[in-house]
Amino acid sequence: MRKNVCVIGAGPSGLVAVKELLDEGHSVTCFERSTEIGGVFRSGVGADEAGAYDSTMLTISNYMMTFSSFPPPENQERRFWSAGEYRQYLLDFAEKFHLGPTVQVGTDVLSISKNDDGGYTVEVAPTDAPEKRVAHQFDAVVVSTGTHRVPNYIELPGQEDFAGEIVHSAHYRNAEPFRGKRVLCIGIGETAADVVNEIAQVAESCTLSVRRYQPIVERYPGGREHTNDAYTSHLLHSVPLAAAGAFMRFGMRRTRSRGRTGAARAVAAWNSKNRHFFHHFLTKNEAFIHRIVDGRLSVNATGIERLGKDYVLFKDGRREEIDTIMLNTGYVEDFGILKDSDITDVRRLYKHMIHPDLGTGVVFIGWARPAAGGVPACSEMQSRYFALLCSGKAKLPDPVRLRGLIERQASYENEVFHGNPQLRTLVHYNHYMIDFAKVIGCSPWRPAVFLNPRLAYRLWVGSQMPHIYRLFGPHSDHRTARKAIMGVPTAFGVPQALTILAVSGVSRVLIAMGLMKPDPKY
Repeated sequence: MRKNVCVIGAGPSGLVAVKELLDEGHSVTCFERSTEIGGVFRSGVGADEAGAYDSTMLTISNYMMTFSSFPPPENQERRFWSAGEYRQYLLDFAEKFHLGPTVQVGTDVLSISKNDDGGYTVEVAPTDAPEKRVAHQFDAVVVSTGTHRVPNYIELPGQEDFAGEIVHSAHYRNAEPFRGKRVLCIGIGETAADVVNEIAQVAESCTLSVRRYQPIVERYPGGREHTNDAYTSHLLHSVPLAAAGAFMRFGMRRTRSRGRTGAARAVAAWNSKNRHFFHHFLTKNEAFIHRIVDGRLSVNATGIERLGKDYVLFKDGRREEIDTIMLNTGYVEDFGILKDSDITDVRRLYKHMIHPDLGTGVVFIGWARPAAGGVPACSEMQSRYFALLCSGKAKLPDPVRLRGLIERQASYENEVFHGNPQLRTLVHYNHYMIDFAKVIGCSPWRPAVFLNPRLAYRLWVGSQMPHIYRLFGPHSDHRTARKAIMGVPTAFGVPQALTILAVSGVSRVLIAMGLMKPDPKY
């Protein structure tokens, strides 16, 4: 069954969607608004466009940010790539799988509308000649324009009285424009951690306003050799959230007083102010903590009472003179190009991708953001599934079951991520990937894997990088996947693994006895 499919956006999610559709023999046309592929990682991003800043370093490692069909170069150590390195990876990925001929750059998608025959009309125009509108016909459409496109400009009390400048981190490139200024930074996340860190080093004064102490994970937890995503293992995932949270709180209290460095103690002090560590998005970047330690950055978590002409007044009565505000307030979702449906919450989509009324006609790839782990891995699983659906090799659940699955998984995400109720793209990486692997038929857990005990051990104790889902199933590459898996060291030694296994077992006994809260059902 060969379909003619449109993919909108040539960032990481769009590129992997194109690749997986081509693997299944479908005809693909990809429209990209900018002049090159890469999404926010492309070069030459305009000053008014969202994009990577000069010093961008990824917050997950190369082995978690790459696609399972194209691992990092053989024997490369696990480390954090720069934006430039990841941009080159995407270019190499597109070249290896011959994706270039499918992409039409400099093309703006104006609308998507359903036809009477069940297909879709996609209206486009050159970005430099918007009057030259052209309509194309497709069997299905993939929307992969990304979540980092429309900056969220929040309204602040008294904002109309403020005489200074208000900017958004989407347009941040480096700290030089903030040199010598008095800056208020609002919000903290992975990008914000770098932005705040850099501004605080050059500003006359820098104050960070947050609503909550968002949990922080160090790039290299505990100063060890392993990157933070090395701990996303099936083993650690087996520990119930209630037990994991209790152990995290104990560890933070201990590190707060006994940490080896001032930064480690400061991270622990920050995290100790939030009892619900695993119920938030995890900010995997502690850069700004160093500025708190050296006194270049002050933090206020009481909320903003109001702005004045040249100051901010916090709800605890503290007043700071400021002349610039940096908004680290994220992005808003915009599905305005879709004319036949109103998408307001991606948690009302199956796997954050399929609307029950649209089915496989229009799908959304790239709106699953794991609390730990990488968006590309989730987008690859979405793409593999959609390609199989288009080919007729996979089938959507019937409408009643589909809506039931959407409701159950949304309920799980609402409960687990109650700390960030506004961040609707959040998914639990382990649950999301494991469940998707069952749907696609690429789970590594099958009798054949136990013929190789070393590989089975790595699958259980090692990080759940996307390559483990390329060992078996559709378009598998067992040899390449196994080489990538075995080439990366595990974060847990045997004694640690046995301890975690014991904790998991005891926790489950306590849950069965009604003495510990069970995890919600995914």
